[in-house]
Amino acid sequence: MPPVEYPIGTVAYYGPDDRTVTKIAAGVIESEDAEPIMKRWRGSDVATSSQVQKEIQEFFEAHKVQHVAVVDGVLGCPHEEGVDFPVGQECPYCPFWRGKQGIQVVPEQASAPGTGVSESSDFSALQKQLRGLTRARLCGIWKRAQADTSFLDSEETQIAQIMQEHSEYHDLWGRLDTISEAELERDGTNPIVHITIHDTIENQIAQGDLPEVRLIVERLMARGISRHEAIHRVGSVLIEEIYHVLREDCPFDEAGYLRKLRRLVRSR
Repeated sequence: MPPVEYPIGTVAYYGPDDRTVTKIAAGVIESEDAEPIMKRWRGSDVATSSQVQKEIQEFFEAHKVQHVAVVDGVLGCPHEEGVDFPVGQECPYCPFWRGKQGIQVVPEQASAPGTGVSESSDFSALQKQLRGLTRARLCGIWKRAQADTSFLDSEETQIAQIMQEHSEYHDLWGRLDTISEAELERDGTNPIVHITIHDTIENQIAQGDLPEVRLIVERLMARGISRHEAIHRVGSVLIEEIYHVLREDCPFDEAGYLRKLRRLVRSR
């Protein structure tokens, strides 16, 4: 066998299912024992974007990569263990990959969630899945956004905008890496969960995989509800569905989710 010639480039695709690519991760391995140098691109059109392909090529050229290994197909969930959800547990946002990435969730007993994202007083199962483990990421995004938004990629820019819209938490964002759980909670709400759900709804609208989500938001706005509040109302339905997935250890019920969203615009 001929010797391996370093540096080596790698390309892997990630998405919410095995047909959709929303994240590309490129790596450079400079030696046998070296940690890979990673760069990531995210977006609904990331797999077909000529700009992304150009940036990947430039990334490899900058590190003098001669050989590139590309993973066949979509490798797994686009969210990162230990950053977007707890280490050793399943991603709560991508039910398709449940049990397919070598991780099993042990469901926790908890009281039913409240009816609103900002008003829910007890959804401890979901909180235990998320809280504390996205702190460093959100804190870093906030601090970089305050200094210069050019330091952010498109996904981070969206998150920073959502954080900016929630003025009630401005005093927390820059301290997420140091404050206690008691200091973090506001009126029974975990701001990290709140922002995560808001960001998830924005992504559903942007990616267009569930067109009805955008339509429901638009119909709510047509009734005089602000876009911000409309996102929250849709988010309240999503958080109930996530709770159900975690509690019952079952697949995400997309049809049921959309059915409940339609009820938001049937009643006044």
